[in-house]
Amino acid sequence: RGRATLRPDGDAALERDFSDFNVPACPHCKVGILKPAVVFFGDSVPEPRKQEVQGLVSAASGILVAGSSLWTPLPFRLIDAAVKASVPVAILNVGPTRACSRELPVLKIEEQCGAVLEQTASLLSE
Repeated sequence: RGRATLRPDGDAALERDFSDFNVPACPHCKVGILKPAVVFFGDSVPEPRKQEVQGLVSAASGILVAGSSLWTPLPFRLIDAAVKASVPVAILNVGPTRACSRELPVLKIEEQCGAVLEQTASLLSE
């Protein structure tokens, strides 16, 4: 068994030899690493997905950002583009956001998104 210590960034530093760990290959292409269809922190967003999201932002009548500080580059660029295209943006997040620090004209709702979204869903289902 190995040990784990908490690093200043909140990640765990594992003191264990992982050299014998076998990363499963993709069952479809038989090469590459098997990963869920999400973008992990530090990974690049695939270009087709970027283009799709940029198109959705351009066509949106409004955008709700829930539970994000927008400190990573792509989400911030999308919100910046929406603001420049006069698409209304509301940010539901506790704490500062990059959009607010850049003084973008957005509606900032300083509440926990889980509670607000549950309440909203409840009201919409009535």
